[in-house]
Amino acid sequence: MKRVVVLGGTGFFGRLIVEKLQAAGIQPLVASRSSSQMRVDANNADDLRNNLKPRDLVVDAAGPFQKRNSALIDVALRIGVDVVDISDSADYTSMIYQREAPIGAAGIRVLTACSSLSTVSAAVVKSFSVAEPRRVSAYLVPAGRYTANPATLASVIASVQGKWHMFNFPKPLGSRAGVTVKSVDAVTLPRLFPTLRSAELVVDLHIPGANLLLYGAAKWPAMRQFLERHESLTLGIGRTIGLKKGVLAYEISTAAGFKYRIFTGRKSYMLAVIPAIQAALAIAEGRFQRRGLVPPTEHVDTEQLFDAARKEGIATSAG
Repeated sequence: MKRVVVLGGTGFFGRLIVEKLQAAGIQPLVASRSSSQMRVDANNADDLRNNLKPRDLVVDAAGPFQKRNSALIDVALRIGVDVVDISDSADYTSMIYQREAPIGAAGIRVLTACSSLSTVSAAVVKSFSVAEPRRVSAYLVPAGRYTANPATLASVIASVQGKWHMFNFPKPLGSRAGVTVKSVDAVTLPRLFPTLRSAELVVDLHIPGANLLLYGAAKWPAMRQFLERHESLTLGIGRTIGLKKGVLAYEISTAAGFKYRIFTGRKSYMLAVIPAIQAALAIAEGRFQRRGLVPPTEHVDTEQLFDAARKEGIATSAG
């Protein structure tokens, strides 16, 4: 069985991955800048070269990916390491895709954006068997009581685009609105679905005034700097009055109309890590045969993904 290293394993999402792998009988090494097991800076190539070994599997949760460089993928190519990451950064994942040819030549496995976006997004489109999807819009309401942390805040602030988007979902959601955020789906999904014209992410913080602050951060540097300077205050508000029950909903536009899938639950944040956990288990146990740069539609089995979400208490409905 492969040695499994969870990079960013002391963070919120990294800890979830470690716990689930341990529950499945795998004892991963926890790696981060503060880890006592393996002290590694994900942006430091020397750290990575000195600690990783050929044939390792790295599950990369070291966010924010908007501030990551190419150190990990460069080292993985050089020494022969498989990588599963939960990147939510369009720029970071674009960098990975630019290395598709050397990844294939190296014979390693790379599953990038193996998270809500883009694995769950691809699974949702695939589940509807839509012949010609035109637009995929993801609507995210974070379970802020649990997920408000420096990495997620930095990710949203770095990616916010500052446009309002309105939805008319089926019940129980109904009319919703939020602020657009640069989406990794815009990088991954058009490669899989050639008729797709756009893929977007809309974030609704669902805290009074918070969407306006997020919108302002995209429009005015001073607002962005204010949120960054007052990180502790911003996160404290999220942990105090943020929602306990999050939402991840999809609207898929087709020539025949709209399709919808809605995920809700107190542990909706698990959708960000379930794909990486399932993929890592399959690779570590020798059940994942595909190599090279693996597309999101092939990261995990769709039904197994949805079943794992239900086991976490995440309700799903489609229409």
